[in-house]
Amino acid sequence: MAKPSWQTRRVTIKDIAKAAAVDPSTVTRALQGSDRVREATRNKISALAADMGYVPNMAARTLVNRSSGLVGVVIPDMTNPFFADLARGVEDEAAKHDLRVLISDTGGVEAVERGAVNLFLELKVDGLLVPMARCPQQYYDDLHAAAPIVHVNSDDTEHTVNCDTVGASELIMNHLLELGHRRIGFVRGPAPPGREPKMFAYRQALESIGAPYEPELIFSFDGSFDSTEKIAAQLSALDELPTAIYAHNDVNAIALIHALRQRGIAVPDDISVAGHDNIQMAGCIEPALTTVAWPMYELGQQSVRYLYSLGEGKKPQQAKIPPPRLIVRESTGAPRSTRRNTASS
Repeated sequence: MAKPSWQTRRVTIKDIAKAAAVDPSTVTRALQGSDRVREATRNKISALAADMGYVPNMAARTLVNRSSGLVGVVIPDMTNPFFADLARGVEDEAAKHDLRVLISDTGGVEAVERGAVNLFLELKVDGLLVPMARCPQQYYDDLHAAAPIVHVNSDDTEHTVNCDTVGASELIMNHLLELGHRRIGFVRGPAPPGREPKMFAYRQALESIGAPYEPELIFSFDGSFDSTEKIAAQLSALDELPTAIYAHNDVNAIALIHALRQRGIAVPDDISVAGHDNIQMAGCIEPALTTVAWPMYELGQQSVRYLYSLGEGKKPQQAKIPPPRLIVRESTGAPRSTRRNTASS
């Protein structure tokens, strides 16, 4: 017995309409969840579409609706749980708006980011979300006519959804200062020039107590464990360790604690280490990591809502992101000199 034609080629709306004995327009409305189609008919058509292996034709949808239903997300490092939580919020919120999410992991490389953006634009995405872009802002300004673009945590553009990075960094720095630390190191992460709010907060905190800015206490993290090993080696080579160090993120901080331990430097007895992000692993390591918690899932949700409003031609409301929270754990403590003075008094 010959197979139906739809079993030997891509299933179309017309195939489903023929099987359901309805007009193709009814199938289209049913698959879009339209109330103009009775629930029983919608259920029947949905079941037929699933049984027949129907896959929506995105190119056809773009031509008919002038919308692909796709959102492109350019993420620097999906291996970092920080971005995984953000992506989960993006996908959950996008589904509420009948949008599908395409994610590109660029590895934090500017050239790869450009390639991902170009590919998404070729696919006619309805919009782009760009968390912590590596490309300069002018690059994105030149693309504004191609698709709505919303940046995540970038203060130098009009359409952005932000956590309070400066406020979060101030929480960490104030915590270290209150413990008595005065010689504090800082690990800066990958960022385009002018987009370093953590560095800004670090320097402001030192100025607030009249502490000098010491360039030899500034280290660079490129997202790799190799760079963290290099930082640990640089620290151990100093004539005098800083009493504390503020790491770029939790991944950096956790790797740094491990690398310092390998060199016989104890945390927090010899040096306190604080991170940033409060990834799940932060509370599981030894010692548990002091850090600052960001609402990354909510940030992902709000970014999609903002993008959706922008795509609808509406003026998006300013997103209300919960403030960061300081999470104090065992990786930070008072400097050894302070502990010694307290014990002798």
